[in-house]
This record gives sequence, C-alpha cells and structure tokens, in this order.
Amino acid sequence: MKYLLLLIIPLLSLPHQLRAQSKGSPSPMAAPDTAEWTVALDADQRTYYLGREYGDHALALTPSVMYSHPSGFYGQIAGYYFRQSAPPRYSFTDVEVGFANEFMPAWTYSVSLDRVFYTQKLGSDEPRINNGFEANTAYALGPLSLAVDYNFFFQQQKAQTVSVLLSGTVKKAHWLGADDVRLTPGAEVYYGSPLALLRYGGTYVAPGAVAAAPTRRRRANNASTVPDETARPRLMGYELTLPLAYTRYPWAYAVTGHYVLPVRTGTDAAAEVLRPAAYASFRVDFTFR
Repeated sequence: MKYLLLLIIPLLSLPHQLRAQSKGSPSPMAAPDTAEWTVALDADQRTYYLGREYGDHALALTPSVMYSHPSGFYGQIAGYYFRQSAPPRYSFTDVEVGFANEFMPAWTYSVSLDRVFYTQKLGSDEPRINNGFEANTAYALGPLSLAVDYNFFFQQQKAQTVSVLLSGTVKKAHWLGADDVRLTPGAEVYYGSPLALLRYGGTYVAPGAVAAAPTRRRRANNASTVPDETARPRLMGYELTLPLAYTRYPWAYAVTGHYVLPVRTGTDAAAEVLRPAAYASFRVDFTFR
C-alpha cells in the first residue's frame, strides 16, 4: 500500500517493492523461496499523494519492517515521520497483511488489508478512513511492465483510487560490485476520489467537517471544505518517475526522481495553486533470512 507516503505508499511502498509515493503503485512480486525479513527506510524530499502536496516542501521519513513467507503471505508495520506535523512529528503507524504471488512468471499479483493508527487522536466529528484494501497486478513483456493498482479506503467515509503504471527496465548484472543495477523509468496516471486524500491527512474534508488529520499542518490557502462530490472518482494527475536501484545482497538502495503533474478538479480550493513539481526520494533495504 501506498502509504504515501509511503508508496508510499506505499511504495511503498510489499515484498521487495520500491515505494515511490508516494507513493506510486509498485508492482507486486512473487513470494520468496524462503522466509525473510526486510527492514527499510524511505525518505521523500517532498510529500505527494494523488498529485497533491502535503505541507510545503516537507520531508517525510518512513521506516518499515516486513516479514515475507514462501507461501506468499506477508505482514508489514510502517511508521511515518512528517516534518510539518505537530510535535513529536510522528504522524501515524500503518499495519498491513497481505498475499503476493504470480499467475505465471511474467504476471504477478498481490492483495492486502491495512489499518492506519494516528498518533494524535481524532475527534468523533472528524472524518476518517483508517482501513484500506489494495489489489495490485502487473504483467511484464520483455523490458516493459504494465501495473494496475486499486485501493478501497473505508470507515466513516469511503473512497477509491486506481492507478496505472507503465514502466521499462534497463539492467546490468555484476557491475560496480553490485548483484544488479537497474534503471526503471515509468509513467503513471492517478484516478480516484479526492476524499481519499483524507487517508493520510491533508486539505480535503467532508462537508461541514474540520480537518481530517490534526497531525499535519495545512497552508492557509488550502484550508477549505469541499462538496459531497469528493467521493466520486475522477482524474487526479500524472507522475513521471526515474528510479535507479543498486542491489548487493543483503542491501538494496534506490534513488528516484519524480515529476508530478496534478489535474485540477472541481473539489480543489480556488485559492490552491496546483502546478507541476519535481522532487527526489531515497530508499534503503536490508534483507535477512
């Protein structure tokens, strides 16, 4: 799941997935041959989800621990540090369980359930969608891969997102001391309910309600209430990514360039400026069995 900011989302953000996220939509991976643990840290120079920025050029850090079983089942716990949150800056914890495997070597899939636990308690009148279901599938044809990611968020409100990612891979094995070096440019389109932005806090709230996530500061020009139509899915934006990954077991490193192109909808505040933006993210993994 893309906790976001995770990507992330969560890249995550996910057996061996690299969360862009922001939380883009990483492709699912087949189950490992033996049980393994992965400890990871994601760092985002800026924080975006569905083409919208959280905070103002705000850094986000996402540490996580995952256990993957050969059967395909996995579990993950991830934390989220957001620089513009109220002290102590730790916004929420995301707990996820899922299953990842393959229909065939070139066609993989995953399904998962997760729940977000906010650090600061939300009031009873504050909208929330703590629970999430995610289904992801990817098909590879040579160096090209097409991935589709679906999310259904629910609790007091309900929201959906769908993203489609087309990527290509250029790789070289046993180079510069690495087991594998990969460059994977991708283009992704986001379609979903603006209400889904409540998932990790932000600027969108239900009619007459207060801000959804008190753990995050909102810029003054974003403090607005939007109409009921926030639950209706629509085109939210596009993103270009350029991840460069270096793997030398048990370590893996990835640095990704992001270029976000938001699409304005009728639910965006009139005073809110939506413009293309670029930023970088970094991820490090340590895997052991």
